[in-house]
Amino acid sequence: MKPLKVASESQWSIKLFGSLCCVWLISGVTVLMQTTASADENLQTVAVVAEHQQNQFASLLTEAGLSFSMPAGFHEIAIEDDYVLPYEKRLMSDDEGLEVRYAIRPLKRIEIDYEDPHNSAPHPNDLFEMLFRTISETLAGQTYVRSHIYPADQAREKYHAGWASAAVFDVSPDVSKKYHQGLLLAIHHNDKADAYLLFLTNDLQQQKEAIKAAEKSLVFTRFDKGINRPTL
Repeated sequence: MKPLKVASESQWSIKLFGSLCCVWLISGVTVLMQTTASADENLQTVAVVAEHQQNQFASLLTEAGLSFSMPAGFHEIAIEDDYVLPYEKRLMSDDEGLEVRYAIRPLKRIEIDYEDPHNSAPHPNDLFEMLFRTISETLAGQTYVRSHIYPADQAREKYHAGWASAAVFDVSPDVSKKYHQGLLLAIHHNDKADAYLLFLTNDLQQQKEAIKAAEKSLVFTRFDKGINRPTL
């Protein structure tokens, strides 16, 4: 079997068009596998990829100042390519009624491509609301999205975050062909990271308890500072 090649680090690039829209361009982990390998070699390749993904997720947690705890009633399943919101971990509830995808974006890895000669490029600390809106609308296929921003004290208490928000929507078929309802939970901490938990199901109301069990599985390890808000 040919040597397995795995990219060592992902980088995220954001292109801004004025102040109204952004496109998230992501170069993620690339895995090259020999398709004609034997069954044993394929199993070995799968194991290597799984180990790399586990190590990558653990490294991202440390870099982003986050902690993960496995929620009860869930098990891990394989990651699949997703160009809409690439993610680093994927769980399934034991009854297969709910899928959870985890995406972690350390702020120091974000590169901003900003083409406005009259203004300076925004800091990654200040993009979380725009990114959340853009990502949720993209996941919904540009259809209606209902969102809610947590009060600052709740964001801090539940997630040790400076900001948190949740959105519910009908999921684009580009995201999932099995599930048609989605809930996106986003948490942000200045100088650390943006992190996203995408819940996929066919009945958000029926999966309410399972969502509650998993919503705090990814939190910042500690709260250090609030978000930047303009002074009036």
